[in-house]
Amino acid sequence: MSKATAFFLFIILLNFFSILIFDKYKSYDKSTVIIKPGMNLEEISEKLFSQKIIQNPNLFKIWVKISFSEKKLRYGEFIFEKSNSIYDVTKKLINGDVVFRKLTIIEGSYKYELLNILKEIDPQSSLEYHDVSDLIIADTYSYQVTDSAEKILSDIKKLSKDFSHKIWSERDTSIPLKSISEMFILASIVEKETAIKNEKPLISGVFYNRLKKNMRLQSDPTVIYSITQGKYRFKRKLTRKDLKFKSLHNTYVNKGLPPSIIGFPGKDSLLSTSLPKKSNLLYFVAKNEGGEHYFSSNYKQHLKNIKASKDEKK
Repeated sequence: MSKATAFFLFIILLNFFSILIFDKYKSYDKSTVIIKPGMNLEEISEKLFSQKIIQNPNLFKIWVKISFSEKKLRYGEFIFEKSNSIYDVTKKLINGDVVFRKLTIIEGSYKYELLNILKEIDPQSSLEYHDVSDLIIADTYSYQVTDSAEKILSDIKKLSKDFSHKIWSERDTSIPLKSISEMFILASIVEKETAIKNEKPLISGVFYNRLKKNMRLQSDPTVIYSITQGKYRFKRKLTRKDLKFKSLHNTYVNKGLPPSIIGFPGKDSLLSTSLPKKSNLLYFVAKNEGGEHYFSSNYKQHLKNIKASKDEKK
């Protein structure tokens, strides 16, 4: 090869790499690109070109090929802002700099609600009600737009398992629970009884005191769940007749814990259930519209608290 030819090739390569690195596509709009699993290089390059992320799909393909990057390209949702060179775009796709979306399971929400959310994210999902575990913590979770509902649910279950096993191992071993499943059941009741963080350990302590004395838990939310089964929101006040509703979940009718959760508990409710506030308290009643409660250790005081509560609400 002559010096002139070598120099000519050097200039071509220099220009090529200059374009790759320094020639940025002057598009200053934010663009979101979804690279789906199974898309080949041709499809990816056309996708990037059509959304004005790159200005030369052929150069993009050549660079990916000669840099041995084709099998390193990741799928997912990517955001490109301002201007990007082919090198910038390739680096982002290789690094898997993907966008994570958020899925929030609201404290006390029901399994049907989570199933509906997953179906909205992935309409092709074959998930059914029985696939949704009781051992799920109400929290905010991250997922990719390309994730299936099954994968999202699996990730949620794993994170919930890791957290719940940790707090179960650190629990107050004097609490009368036999398993993590029972911890979730009682935590779900605590969750429904109060949204006030510092009351949760007190309320779980009340329930433990009642269990130890072989008293019924008499939790109103378990009655509501008995009636609705978590399929719809209960929009009226409970009646005396409701308290006698026959169901395994109704803790006015049955002693001990219900057979399953009555809603997804949050982390605070699980922690409060694993580490309750020790006291001699046996009763509580809502104090006002703010959600606070009166607590008492005997039924006579409890009746006075009920009257005070009614007077406050007039």
